[in-house]
Amino acid sequence: MSNRHPLEFKALRQSTRLVSQGAFLAAQECLWDALVQEPNLPGVHVALAKLRWPGPDYRFWLSWFHTHLVPRIYLEIGVEKGDSLAQALPATRVIGVDPAPIGDPLRRCRGPGRMYRQISSDFFKNVPVDSGLESGGFDLAFIDGDHRFEAVLEDFVAAERHAAPGSVLLLHDTLPLNSATAAREHRTGFYTADGWKIVPCLRSLRPDLHIVTLPTAPTGLTVVTGLDPSSRILGGRSVSIRHAYSNLSADYALAAPRGLFAIGVNDPQWMTCWLQSARGQ
Repeated sequence: MSNRHPLEFKALRQSTRLVSQGAFLAAQECLWDALVQEPNLPGVHVALAKLRWPGPDYRFWLSWFHTHLVPRIYLEIGVEKGDSLAQALPATRVIGVDPAPIGDPLRRCRGPGRMYRQISSDFFKNVPVDSGLESGGFDLAFIDGDHRFEAVLEDFVAAERHAAPGSVLLLHDTLPLNSATAAREHRTGFYTADGWKIVPCLRSLRPDLHIVTLPTAPTGLTVVTGLDPSSRILGGRSVSIRHAYSNLSADYALAAPRGLFAIGVNDPQWMTCWLQSARGQ
């Protein structure tokens, strides 16, 4: 705590006290006030995210999807230390893609895994035979790499071509916290970029997909199923899509998130019902 900005220390202490008293709205207002004075307070952003989206966080959901789906092949773009790879079950074949992972991401992986230290575009350009992806496609995928919109769009398009029937694809950081942290320019320590634009993009251009965004801390998790490896709607229009969404402001997304992102309920029972309906089970 000694390395924190004095304003951050004060705001976190005050918000913690308010939460202990059950004053959740007052706690949020306290944190927002601090960000008005200093926009770059990572600890305040994290605390605010947890207050805004209470309940299970995204790591809980990664584990839940692995347990619920028991995927044969799991593909992850952007692995960092491997915390999310560790959620895979022993029977699942893990494929990790990251140009600069931290340490050995496969160290805690319980099943067979391969790590490809390259950018995702290079991986998809020439998918390694030993990955196992070409033979049957993934059953579960998690895109959490480069968070710029054009990169997320490119990863989605490339990954969908390797989707097995009934597969599920997860997109991380799809609910903006505020305009500073969800902008294209990287100005804050807590930062999600403008990859959230992928959700309104998919909902507009791919009505064949089943899409819902879980309001889970820190900044949402979007679930996509009904994937079609033969679709070329997005890939064939990538330049015009990037241009069309370039000026979409985070302020617009923050003003009406429920309509723009099709927000679901942060609850396993609700998700079970949604997934069964979306997959026609």
